[in-house]
Parts: sequence; structure tokens; C-alpha cells
Amino acid sequence: MNTTTKISPIRHAIAAALFGTFVSGFAVLPAAAESLDPPQLTVKYADLNLASTQGAAVLYARIRQAAKNVCLQFAGGGLDVYQQRAVCINQAIAGAVSHVNAPALSALYRAKAGKEMPTRVASR
Repeated sequence: MNTTTKISPIRHAIAAALFGTFVSGFAVLPAAAESLDPPQLTVKYADLNLASTQGAAVLYARIRQAAKNVCLQFAGGGLDVYQQRAVCINQAIAGAVSHVNAPALSALYRAKAGKEMPTRVASR
């Protein structure tokens, strides 16, 4: 006996739409997460002498703590979440140190992170 089953065009369209939405979710979320600006937090340092190593160390500690607080969006378990949080913290620290543009702070960053700061072309 030869039997055929017809699938209505509406069911086919619904299934294709659901599958497309499901698959595209995996590609869009990481791209959207990378394109969004990370949250920011203001770190005050007017009370510090950034020409001294002590002042630079205090500011570095403040920046590091602020970066940890800003990157709490990556809290939880899992190796990939841990790595995302570490990248977020490192980028936040590097951005803040670069923004401050103080030689003692940059030297401390190089010593702690083992990385050079990108040179600034112009500053305000």
C-alpha cells in the first residue's frame, strides 16, 4: 500500500521559522555581546599624587576593584564565564590606565600585567 502524508504549508512555515530563530540565536548573541559598550564606573583620583609610586598603586587598586564590580555580569560557574570575566576585567583595567595616561600608573600596569600600554596619539 502506498500512502502519502501531506504536511500543510503553514506547519512547514512555522517549523522553518522556529528552526531559523533557534539557529540564528546562537550566532547573534555573541556578536551582539561583543558590539555593546561595557558598563562604566567612574574612579575618582583627585586626592592622589600620580607622580608617586604609592599614588599610582592606590589608583591601580581602585581601578582593579571597579573593573571587578563592572564585570559582575560574568558571574557564575563555568570555564567560559570565568574567561569572559577575566577578559572583561583586563580590558577595563587597560582602558582606565590608558585613559589616565600617567607614567607611574602605566609602569605599574606593565609590571602587573606584563603588557605594554598602547600609545596615545592625543589627549585632552
